[in-house]
Order: sequence, then structure tokens, then C-alpha cells
Amino acid sequence: MDNLSGLTCPRYWLGSIRRGFQVDKTTIVVVLFMVLVVAAGLFFQGQFENNQKTELVFLVDQAVQLLEEQGEKAFPELRSSSGIHNDSYVFVWRLDGIRVVYPPDPSGEGKNMTDLVDSTGKPIGQLFIKAALNGSGWVEYMWPKPGEKTPSLKVTYIKRAQYQNQTYLVGSGVYI
Repeated sequence: MDNLSGLTCPRYWLGSIRRGFQVDKTTIVVVLFMVLVVAAGLFFQGQFENNQKTELVFLVDQAVQLLEEQGEKAFPELRSSSGIHNDSYVFVWRLDGIRVVYPPDPSGEGKNMTDLVDSTGKPIGQLFIKAALNGSGWVEYMWPKPGEKTPSLKVTYIKRAQYQNQTYLVGSGVYI
């Protein structure tokens, strides 16, 4: 053992430390290229997620406008295929938690969703309602993709809509 500036280290390390680590240019280029690829991937993933979120806000805003103009008369249009975009759809609940529009499975309408939780136990039904009470907001949670059993990260945009004496929450989500 030898002592180098207060550090105790084996003698064979000292030769490397004194000589410095020698790295050839090819290794440096490869490492820099890998860093650039990772950085570009993260950038484009972020851009893709931002585009998806922008699309969700647009869909929800359109549905809110329709609901605020027509009330329950807008439900059939929101249930139709025009309410489904790619893998996303617009759903509507009353603020008491009753689901009133659910395009993937209309038989699920009329159910109280207040106690809905994700696979980790996160109370997403209550979080949806809270977001609507605040005007709008995003809720992240774990939910299985259609046809899958393993939960994936999903983000849902929620916005409040008012028609006469009824207040609704309107939402749409996407898997990240």
C-alpha cells in the first residue's frame, strides 16, 4: 500500500494515476455519440409528450364548449366515434362522481366513480373531482392499457364545465 495525498491505495493503482488514464479518440467519439443519442431521445420524447398533452387539452376544451352550449344534449355526440381520437376519448362525470359519458363502454355510465383507485391505490376518482373543482388540472396514475394487465403511466387532463345548474368534469387521458 502507498499513500497518495492522504489516500491509501494499492501500488498498481498508482501507476495508472501517475500516468493518467489514456483514452483513444475513437472511444471519446463513441461516448460523445452515445450521449448525444440519449439526449436527442429524451428531447424528442418530451416533445412527443407535450404534443399529446396539447391534443388532450384541445379535445377537452372542445367537449367543454359543447357541454356548456348544449348540456345533456351533447352526450350522444360525445359518445360517438367523434369523441374517440387515436387511443384517447373524452369522458364526462357529474361532480358527485356519477359517470355520464364513457365512450369505451356506455354500460359503465351511471356508476359512481368517486372511489376509483389506480393499481397503486391512488384515489384517482377523488383527484379527478378535485381537479375539476379547481377549474382544471392534470392527474397522473398507473392504469393498464386496453388488453393488457400490467399498469402503465397515464396522464389525464380534467376541466370543469357548467351548464345551467349542473357542473361536470370533462377529461381525456393518454398513456406515456
